[in-house]
Amino acid sequence: MMKRYTLMVAGPLVLLGCAGPLTPRDTQQAIRQEVAQAAQPQPAPHAMTDAQAQAALLPPLKLELPKGAAEPAEPRFDLAVNGAPAQDVFMAIVSGTRYSMLVHPEVAGTISANLRNVTVPEAMSAIRELYGYDYTMDGKRIVVRPLTPQTRIFKVNYLAGARVGSSDTRVISGSVSASGTGGASGTTGSGSSQTSLETSKINTTLNSDFWGELKVALETIVGESGKVILSPQSGVVVVRTTPRTMRDVEHFLKATASAVERQVMLEAKILEVQLNDGYQTGINWSVLHNGQHKYSSGANTGNFDLLTGAVSGSLADALGSGLPAAAGTTSGIFGLAFQTKSFAALINFLETQGSVHVLSSPRIAALNNQQAVLKVGTDDFFVTNVSTTSNTGGAGTTTTPSVTLQPFFSGIALDITPQIDEKGRITLHIRPSVSVVTEKIKNIDAGQAGKLTLPLASSAVSETDSVVQVEDGRIVAIGGMMKQSFDDSANRVPGLGRVPLLGYFFGNTSQSSKKSELVILIKPTVIDSQADWQADAEATQARLDKLERQPQTP
Repeated sequence: MMKRYTLMVAGPLVLLGCAGPLTPRDTQQAIRQEVAQAAQPQPAPHAMTDAQAQAALLPPLKLELPKGAAEPAEPRFDLAVNGAPAQDVFMAIVSGTRYSMLVHPEVAGTISANLRNVTVPEAMSAIRELYGYDYTMDGKRIVVRPLTPQTRIFKVNYLAGARVGSSDTRVISGSVSASGTGGASGTTGSGSSQTSLETSKINTTLNSDFWGELKVALETIVGESGKVILSPQSGVVVVRTTPRTMRDVEHFLKATASAVERQVMLEAKILEVQLNDGYQTGINWSVLHNGQHKYSSGANTGNFDLLTGAVSGSLADALGSGLPAAAGTTSGIFGLAFQTKSFAALINFLETQGSVHVLSSPRIAALNNQQAVLKVGTDDFFVTNVSTTSNTGGAGTTTTPSVTLQPFFSGIALDITPQIDEKGRITLHIRPSVSVVTEKIKNIDAGQAGKLTLPLASSAVSETDSVVQVEDGRIVAIGGMMKQSFDDSANRVPGLGRVPLLGYFFGNTSQSSKKSELVILIKPTVIDSQADWQADAEATQARLDKLERQPQTP
């Protein structure tokens, strides 16, 4: 048997070693198989076979004796005691019932109660709520423990590390430079410093120290008489406190787990709309207010004004009751929460006002109150500072240049932090950014030092920083980021258009301008169960099928 097992394993190893690299078609087929497997419904833990199902649906005929009477209902009674010993009260509660009672010898104190028409579990729960006696029920057996400190171990599933995230949006109008020279021991040097002048700025910092905050909260609950031990590496929390306080700890940990374990699937569309001639002032969003596509005018949307640096409270407050008309003419940054779940409907609407180009379609999952960052692009290094150091010695003066390089990101970045409330509403901190970095040559006249030719970085950035609130599965649109580009073109007659001096009369030049608006559509979906993941996998499989049906270019 051992030899046969070895041969079965060695065979595939030899075949794998001889296999060639996978082709793109094989890779696509493997992806489709994995997605199809994920989209299949998970079988029940105890799924029946076909034979078992047939036997259950068509059982054989047989005579059965009448079954016994159903289990009697819980007996109800009245309990009236005044200053009675606790042990006697507990024993009296189960007297004449089908329950068994075990009372710890250290259980002490007196109980006064007047309960009417209650069952044994109801009476025990009422006494525990008022007097704090701890008990457990194992079937029909009840065990009562004394009011002494107890030790319990809780399991908490969370990352052991702490996370720190920050986002910074600023507008810089210029800078102030200061320069100076100095020398020591035959060495001279020169340097300069720059201070940026900021007209507006928003800085958001997110500190996520779950285990530190959990320790502080538990120590506050148990007080000085209790003890809390946390082990982030193993995910174990040990608490020693009184039974009443232990129940508060248990409730707190359950509420914490239900909040931090929730997660959101974030799907975004970053679009660039080349506006038609009739929409040069921006996209007319008021067209959507026609009874078919509703948007929420009272959404709690925080907007960042690039001109004043102010943060507005809500879209309704900023635009007043005339939202449809104002939304059609404003060219500033704003946000709208649409009562639709379809990206296609909004994209079709945008296509009526210009040519739509999809720059990116990122999809990412994030836990509750955890920052998610997605970047697609390149980092190019540019010269940001050039300095020289002169050393004077016996061999003369030696000048050493020093060049400072700094990376500039060119591409699309999306920074989102979701927060889910108990009703399923989602508050999003959104910071999308689209940047294009190009190189520009600058010629600087440095006087006696001559002329300097410096390759500098020129960055065109479209970004916004806002806080919005939206329902589960609804779409948030952020727009108003417009830019204008100019295009110079020349038309010449072949041959004659290139003749010096005369070519001017056989051609013409024209200049055209284009306006475009950047629109970000974001749809958050709360993931509550495995069925939500299965639905997401099915949607992914449908997109792959649609992509495969498209004609392939050679």
